[in-house]
Amino acid sequence: PIALAQTGTVQGEVLGASTFNFTRNLSYGVTGDDVTELQKVLMAEGYLKIKAATKWFGPLTKSALVKWQAKNSIPATGYFGSISRNFVAK
Repeated sequence: PIALAQTGTVQGEVLGASTFNFTRNLSYGVTGDDVTELQKVLMAEGYLKIKAATKWFGPLTKSALVKWQAKNSIPATGYFGSISRNFVAK
């Protein structure tokens, strides 16, 4: 997991608790600040290769999430639900 600063910006690849609390499930087509935070995690870990987070859960985010889930022994569905949220919160 990636530690996030209080501002929600990635501090680097530091293992530890995330200060961003993901409170809803995320899936293809949703938008919001929580999507931005998910994208930041995926970018920091090298799964999402975009220049800046977009707030939109599109095909690149879904593909990156599937790869991240597979690497972390989470069902690789591209759906950011309770299992993925709990893993990030560790």
